[in-house]
Amino acid sequence: MITLHPDRTVIRVAEKPQFNPTTAITIAVDTAYVASQQGRNISQGIYMMDNMVANGSTGEGTLELHTNCPVGSLIGFNTVPINGEGVSGDQVIITGFTVSQGNVFTAAGQPRKQPSPNTEPDGSYWIGQALNTGTQTYQIQIKVTVGQLQPVSYYINWDPFITAQ
Repeated sequence: MITLHPDRTVIRVAEKPQFNPTTAITIAVDTAYVASQQGRNISQGIYMMDNMVANGSTGEGTLELHTNCPVGSLIGFNTVPINGEGVSGDQVIITGFTVSQGNVFTAAGQPRKQPSPNTEPDGSYWIGQALNTGTQTYQIQIKVTVGQLQPVSYYINWDPFITAQ
C-alpha cells in the first residue's frame, strides 16, 4: 500500500497478510453460567465446534472437541459470548495456548493472536497451523468478563485435541 503524507512524501507501507483458515474452531461460552460458578472448575457451559465433522471431528458442543484436519491447515479459533439478549457487554477472549502432549502445531504453527473481526474484542481471534502429522493435546486459556458497571473476569482453561492427517 502506498500513502501520501501531507508534506507530499510518498511512503510504502507493508500490507498485513490476510490468512484464510480452512479449519474453523468456534468456542461459544455461556457467560451467565460461568459467572454463576464464581471461579469454580467448569465442566459445562463452554461449547466447542468446528467445520471438520465430515473429516472425522468428534466431541462437538463439549470441552473435549477433537478436531481432525489435513496437515498444513491453517486453523482459526474464535470466541463468542452467549448471553440472553446479546446486549450484556460480556466478553470472551483467548489469552493463550500451551501444548500438553504431541507436536502437531510445532513452535512455528503455535496459534497466534490476530486482529479481531468486526466489533469483536481484541484477543477473540487466533490462527495456528497444523504442521505435523499426528495427534496433539493442547490447552486453551480464555478470559470471560461479565458485567458492565463493575466487570468481573474469570480465567478458564481446558485440554481439547487435534489430529492432522
